[in-house]
Amino acid sequence: MNETDNNLAARELAWWLHPIAIFVGLNGLTGAAAFFADSKIYMELWRTPKYFTEFTALVTVGVIILFSVGARLGAGTHAYYSGEFEWRGTVSFPRALALFKLSFWLCMMAYAVWIALGVSRGLSIGVLKQIFTGGADVIALRTYLETVPGVTTCTQFGIAAVVLGCIVGSSVGWRLVRGKLVLLFLFALVRALLYSERLAFLELAIPLLVLYFAEPVSWTRHRWLRALVRLAPLAGAVFVYTVFTSFEYFRSWSSYYSARESNLFQFGFWRLLGYYVTSANNSAYLITRIQDSLNAPYFSLHFLWEFPILNVYVKDLFHWVHFDYDSYMNLLAAGANPEFNNPGGLLSPVVDFGVVGGLAYWGIFGVLTGYLYRLYMTNHPLGMCMYPVAFLTLTEVPRYLFWGEGRAFPALAYLLLSAFLMVRSATRFESFTQAKLQAD
Repeated sequence: MNETDNNLAARELAWWLHPIAIFVGLNGLTGAAAFFADSKIYMELWRTPKYFTEFTALVTVGVIILFSVGARLGAGTHAYYSGEFEWRGTVSFPRALALFKLSFWLCMMAYAVWIALGVSRGLSIGVLKQIFTGGADVIALRTYLETVPGVTTCTQFGIAAVVLGCIVGSSVGWRLVRGKLVLLFLFALVRALLYSERLAFLELAIPLLVLYFAEPVSWTRHRWLRALVRLAPLAGAVFVYTVFTSFEYFRSWSSYYSARESNLFQFGFWRLLGYYVTSANNSAYLITRIQDSLNAPYFSLHFLWEFPILNVYVKDLFHWVHFDYDSYMNLLAAGANPEFNNPGGLLSPVVDFGVVGGLAYWGIFGVLTGYLYRLYMTNHPLGMCMYPVAFLTLTEVPRYLFWGEGRAFPALAYLLLSAFLMVRSATRFESFTQAKLQAD
């Protein structure tokens, strides 16, 4: 089997990387669980009334269909990969390496400032020891590690560093980036554990996984490995459950729920399911409480309301939106459960723009995501940079819209710029794009 055949075989095995597969699978299961779960289950397990009705279930189905149609149109129907056009010929890897190093050091400097601020607020080894021995709640660490807008946000350049590091490492050698990538993952793991922010680790691991399948691999000739890749979603679900339960032990079990629950693993399962089901339920709740849509991208492009300086103009432009984090939490407290406070991503555009606007939103983003997938499958620099973050967003849609949050903006902006800066020249970039499209 030659390199081209290896690559194509690997892509076919990783069927779950297609935007339609991940979107339909996750949102279909979440929607079904939210709809068929009895109202008593909602109250007993998650202490919230059930708001997910036939109407919201029908809208959910409509969103899934519109996104799938859009993604199909954007991705096309032809075979994607062709070894005739080699992407390495279009990329300046010295530039890519320089962009990787810049994003890495931006991330590390932000972590250094964050840690220094924590120490200045009283964070010490003694405090950490209390957390791990069960003498204090891990949530108490947020007192010491309170985020600083613009500073701690720079830690999100770690996503861009992982993407660019994988592009460089898989092409010119991992020796140049291996140590820095390991350090990024260590910091993310510590952040996930101490700051109770599991996404900090997953937002690095998922793009790494996506880019692993962007290069030719030799394991396709091993039957057991092929079977493992085909069943990756099942393995991923087990992995997420294990990681979630492990972190939840320090986050809430050891300090509170262990006195009320008898089985950690059963507790972890129902709580993990609760994060997804209550997110969909919260969206349905918002639709019922906000009779008219917000007519503003408050949830779908939430970073606009948080971006320094720009947010002043945004709030003035959408002056009729009197909504912020406190009012959102108060709204949940009035009729749901603030402990499960994710707004849900699938129906958030419906809250913002109404049913028709929400469906149109997902149709457009389906086309965009499908097109990025097509570029990713052809190893186009733009697809290699942007689709890993798009895929990460698709995995988080049942809970919230990652690409619309402030934590996603630094990585998205940096990677979009990098996709063009690391191309050797505009002429070669255009010819490369045209050759790819002709091959399809």
